[in-house]
Amino acid sequence: MLKKLAVILIGYFVSISVVAQSLYVFIPTEVRANKLQQKIETFCTGVDVTVFGRAKDFHNKIKVSPPTAILSLSPVIERNAPFNKSIAGLRNGFDSEDYVLVSLNKAVNIDHLKDKKIGVVDLLGRKPMMSFVEDLLQAKVKLKRVTKVEDLLPLITFDAVDAIFISDSLFSQFKQKSNLNLVATPLNIKVGLASAGLSDAVIKDKLKKCVFAFDKQLNNTLGVDQWLAL
Repeated sequence: MLKKLAVILIGYFVSISVVAQSLYVFIPTEVRANKLQQKIETFCTGVDVTVFGRAKDFHNKIKVSPPTAILSLSPVIERNAPFNKSIAGLRNGFDSEDYVLVSLNKAVNIDHLKDKKIGVVDLLGRKPMMSFVEDLLQAKVKLKRVTKVEDLLPLITFDAVDAIFISDSLFSQFKQKSNLNLVATPLNIKVGLASAGLSDAVIKDKLKKCVFAFDKQLNNTLGVDQWLAL
């Protein structure tokens, strides 16, 4: 009986240990989730890493089996209690970047955004994402959500939306690889870069060690050039 109880207790504490060292990652990029996971795992020995390619899968998994840490864009972490932002990603010394409305051939009139069709990569789910974008744009719009970064350009190419709401850095990438006449409309809106949030301090040192070890290529993929412990 005592032996059986000991086995149960050992299993329990092992399971707690595994959970305490788990990291969920959701940062929309053009790199496949499995490839990104393999890359992150090379720097995060002893941490159970899971990378998600879709917001829906990420948020559902958090509800069913919450990890101790998440790595995502700041708006995602801010809307996922009890995860507290502990590591901020920086680029050129800043933890946020400008966002723009990108359209085809001509700029968007930001004074007349009401009922405009706007394309975005989904970060938060249908209702939260709608609320997030409308709060930023200060207008009631019709949102077209996609799951992948590469699905954005077809939206304006085939006239499915009036514009896409993206970071200025992503706009620069699109300009480089596309022959389309893409036009960016400045918005004076900034959105936080990739960050890490914790629900338990147990993993903090281990998470910090692996994130700060990310190489230049991985950081570029995640949209940052360095990390800052908060």
